[in-house]
Amino acid sequence: MGAGMDRRRFLTSAALLCASAAGSTRLLAQGTSMDGDGYLPVRLPPRPGAAPSMTPNERDALERQIACPCPCTLDIFTCRTSMPCGFSPNLHRDVLALVEGGYSGDEIMHAFTEVYGEHILMAPKREGFNLVGYVAPFAAIGTGAVAILVMLRRWRRDGGDQPMPATVDGVEATDDELARLNAAVRGDGR
Repeated sequence: MGAGMDRRRFLTSAALLCASAAGSTRLLAQGTSMDGDGYLPVRLPPRPGAAPSMTPNERDALERQIACPCPCTLDIFTCRTSMPCGFSPNLHRDVLALVEGGYSGDEIMHAFTEVYGEHILMAPKREGFNLVGYVAPFAAIGTGAVAILVMLRRWRRDGGDQPMPATVDGVEATDDELARLNAAVRGDGR
Protein backbone atom coordinates (compact mmCIF):
# COMPACT_ATOMS: atom_id res chain seq x y z
CA MET A 1 0.00 0.00 0.00
CA GLY A 2 2.85 2.37 0.84
CA ALA A 3 4.55 1.97 -2.55
CA GLY A 4 1.22 2.51 -4.36
CA MET A 5 0.60 5.73 -2.50
CA ASP A 6 4.08 7.01 -3.30
CA ARG A 7 3.59 6.22 -6.98
CA ARG A 8 0.16 7.85 -6.94
CA ARG A 9 1.54 11.01 -5.31
CA PHE A 10 4.40 11.07 -7.79
CA LEU A 11 2.08 10.73 -10.80
CA THR A 12 -0.28 13.36 -9.40
CA SER A 13 2.60 15.77 -8.81
CA ALA A 14 4.00 15.12 -12.29
CA ALA A 15 0.60 15.72 -13.89
CA LEU A 16 0.12 18.96 -11.96
CA LEU A 17 3.61 20.13 -12.93
CA CYS A 18 2.98 19.41 -16.62
CA ALA A 19 -0.40 21.12 -16.52
CA SER A 20 1.01 24.20 -14.84
CA ALA A 21 3.93 24.38 -17.28
CA ALA A 22 1.61 24.05 -20.27
CA GLY A 23 -0.83 26.57 -18.84
CA SER A 24 1.79 29.16 -17.89
CA THR A 25 2.54 30.20 -21.47
CA ARG A 26 -1.20 30.33 -22.16
CA LEU A 27 -1.74 32.55 -19.12
CA LEU A 28 1.08 34.82 -20.25
CA ALA A 29 -0.53 35.13 -23.67
CA GLN A 30 -3.93 35.80 -22.13
CA GLY A 31 -2.39 38.51 -19.96
CA THR A 32 -1.45 40.52 -23.04
CA SER A 33 -3.96 42.55 -24.92
CA MET A 34 -4.58 42.88 -28.63
CA ASP A 35 -3.29 46.47 -28.67
CA GLY A 36 0.35 45.39 -28.32
CA ASP A 37 1.11 46.74 -24.88
CA GLY A 38 3.72 43.97 -24.40
CA TYR A 39 5.56 44.60 -27.69
CA LEU A 40 9.34 44.26 -27.48
CA PRO A 41 11.35 45.49 -30.48
CA VAL A 42 13.56 42.96 -32.26
CA ARG A 43 16.35 45.01 -33.74
CA LEU A 44 19.84 44.32 -35.02
CA PRO A 45 22.08 46.88 -36.73
CA PRO A 46 22.04 46.55 -40.53
CA ARG A 47 25.08 44.91 -42.04
CA PRO A 48 27.36 47.22 -44.04
CA GLY A 49 26.35 47.24 -47.69
CA ALA A 50 23.51 44.82 -46.98
CA ALA A 51 20.96 43.84 -49.58
CA PRO A 52 17.62 42.24 -48.77
CA SER A 53 18.28 38.63 -47.80
CA MET A 54 15.02 37.16 -49.13
CA THR A 55 12.12 37.72 -51.47
CA PRO A 56 8.73 38.90 -50.20
CA ASN A 57 7.38 35.32 -50.49
CA GLU A 58 10.29 33.95 -48.45
CA ARG A 59 9.75 36.70 -45.88
CA ASP A 60 6.05 35.82 -45.64
CA ALA A 61 6.98 32.14 -45.17
CA LEU A 62 9.33 33.18 -42.36
CA GLU A 63 6.57 35.22 -40.71
CA ARG A 64 4.38 32.09 -40.75
CA GLN A 65 6.93 30.43 -38.45
CA ILE A 66 6.77 33.20 -35.82
CA ALA A 67 3.80 33.29 -33.43
CA CYS A 68 2.06 36.57 -32.72
CA PRO A 69 2.24 37.27 -28.95
CA CYS A 70 -1.34 38.53 -28.85
CA PRO A 71 -4.07 36.15 -27.60
CA CYS A 72 -5.06 35.17 -31.17
CA THR A 73 -2.54 32.25 -31.35
CA LEU A 74 -1.93 32.93 -35.05
CA ASP A 75 1.37 33.51 -36.79
CA ILE A 76 2.54 37.06 -37.59
CA PHE A 77 1.63 36.86 -41.28
CA THR A 78 -1.90 35.55 -40.70
CA CYS A 79 -2.57 37.90 -37.80
CA ARG A 80 -1.46 41.02 -39.67
CA THR A 81 -3.37 40.10 -42.83
CA SER A 82 -6.60 38.88 -41.25
CA MET A 83 -7.09 40.66 -37.92
CA PRO A 84 -4.27 43.07 -37.23
CA CYS A 85 -3.51 43.63 -33.59
CA GLY A 86 -0.98 45.90 -31.94
CA PHE A 87 1.75 43.25 -32.18
CA SER A 88 1.71 41.92 -35.74
CA PRO A 89 2.34 45.20 -37.63
CA ASN A 90 5.24 46.04 -35.29
CA LEU A 91 6.72 42.55 -35.57
CA HIS A 92 6.29 42.69 -39.35
CA ARG A 93 8.27 45.96 -39.41
CA ASP A 94 10.99 44.25 -37.34
CA VAL A 95 11.14 41.35 -39.81
CA LEU A 96 11.27 43.80 -42.74
CA ALA A 97 14.14 45.74 -41.13
CA LEU A 98 16.09 42.54 -40.45
CA VAL A 99 15.55 41.28 -44.00
CA GLU A 100 16.62 44.66 -45.40
CA GLY A 101 19.61 44.55 -43.03
CA GLY A 102 20.86 41.40 -44.74
CA TYR A 103 20.04 38.84 -42.04
CA SER A 104 19.15 35.26 -42.98
CA GLY A 105 15.99 33.47 -41.87
CA ASP A 106 17.86 31.52 -39.17
CA GLU A 107 19.43 34.72 -37.82
CA ILE A 108 16.03 36.43 -37.72
CA MET A 109 14.46 33.46 -35.91
CA HIS A 110 17.34 33.51 -33.42
CA ALA A 111 16.86 37.25 -32.83
CA PHE A 112 13.14 36.74 -32.12
CA THR A 113 13.81 33.86 -29.71
CA GLU A 114 16.43 35.97 -27.93
CA VAL A 115 13.87 38.71 -27.28
CA TYR A 116 10.63 36.72 -26.77
CA GLY A 117 11.85 33.23 -25.85
CA GLU A 118 11.14 29.97 -27.61
CA HIS A 119 7.35 30.32 -27.23
CA ILE A 120 7.46 32.88 -30.08
CA LEU A 121 8.00 29.96 -32.49
CA MET A 122 4.94 28.32 -34.05
CA ALA A 123 6.62 24.91 -33.63
CA PRO A 124 9.33 24.07 -31.10
CA LYS A 125 12.86 23.44 -32.31
CA ARG A 126 13.56 19.79 -33.09
CA GLU A 127 16.22 19.30 -30.49
CA GLY A 128 16.63 18.18 -26.89
CA PHE A 129 13.49 17.56 -24.87
CA ASN A 130 11.33 19.10 -27.63
CA LEU A 131 11.81 15.88 -29.60
CA VAL A 132 9.39 14.23 -27.17
CA GLY A 133 6.62 16.40 -28.60
CA TYR A 134 7.39 15.18 -32.10
CA VAL A 135 7.85 11.48 -31.20
CA ALA A 136 5.33 10.91 -28.38
CA PRO A 137 2.11 11.09 -30.46
CA PHE A 138 3.38 8.49 -32.93
CA ALA A 139 4.67 6.28 -30.12
CA ALA A 140 1.31 6.51 -28.35
CA ILE A 141 -0.61 5.63 -31.52
CA GLY A 142 1.74 2.71 -32.24
CA THR A 143 1.49 1.42 -28.68
CA GLY A 144 -2.30 1.68 -28.78
CA ALA A 145 -2.45 -0.19 -32.10
CA VAL A 146 -0.24 -2.99 -30.76
CA ALA A 147 -2.35 -3.23 -27.59
CA ILE A 148 -5.56 -3.47 -29.62
CA LEU A 149 -4.08 -6.18 -31.86
CA VAL A 150 -2.93 -8.18 -28.84
CA MET A 151 -6.36 -7.86 -27.24
CA LEU A 152 -8.13 -8.92 -30.46
CA ARG A 153 -5.88 -11.96 -30.90
CA ARG A 154 -6.32 -12.97 -27.26
CA TRP A 155 -10.09 -12.55 -27.54
CA ARG A 156 -10.18 -14.62 -30.69
CA ARG A 157 -7.96 -17.34 -29.19
CA ASP A 158 -9.93 -17.44 -25.95
CA GLY A 159 -13.32 -18.06 -27.48
CA GLY A 160 -14.25 -15.65 -30.23
CA ASP A 161 -14.61 -18.50 -32.79
CA GLN A 162 -15.80 -21.26 -30.43
CA PRO A 163 -19.00 -22.95 -31.62
CA MET A 164 -21.79 -23.35 -29.12
CA PRO A 165 -21.81 -26.80 -27.51
CA ALA A 166 -24.32 -29.22 -29.00
CA THR A 167 -25.18 -30.68 -25.63
CA VAL A 168 -25.76 -29.15 -22.28
CA ASP A 169 -24.74 -31.06 -19.17
CA GLY A 170 -27.61 -31.99 -16.90
CA VAL A 171 -30.31 -31.66 -19.59
CA GLU A 172 -32.24 -34.76 -20.41
CA ALA A 173 -33.03 -34.76 -24.10
CA THR A 174 -32.85 -37.20 -26.93
CA ASP A 175 -30.48 -36.71 -29.82
CA ASP A 176 -33.44 -35.89 -32.05
CA GLU A 177 -34.66 -33.19 -29.63
CA LEU A 178 -31.18 -31.67 -29.45
CA ALA A 179 -30.91 -31.72 -33.26
CA ARG A 180 -34.28 -29.91 -33.59
CA LEU A 181 -33.19 -27.38 -30.95
CA ASN A 182 -29.91 -26.71 -32.78
CA ALA A 183 -31.78 -26.37 -36.08
CA ALA A 184 -34.17 -23.88 -34.51
CA VAL A 185 -31.29 -21.85 -33.10
CA ARG A 186 -29.53 -21.86 -36.49
CA GLY A 187 -32.77 -20.99 -38.22
CA ASP A 188 -32.68 -23.74 -40.82
CA GLY A 189 -36.08 -25.14 -39.71
CA ARG A 190 -35.30 -28.83 -40.00
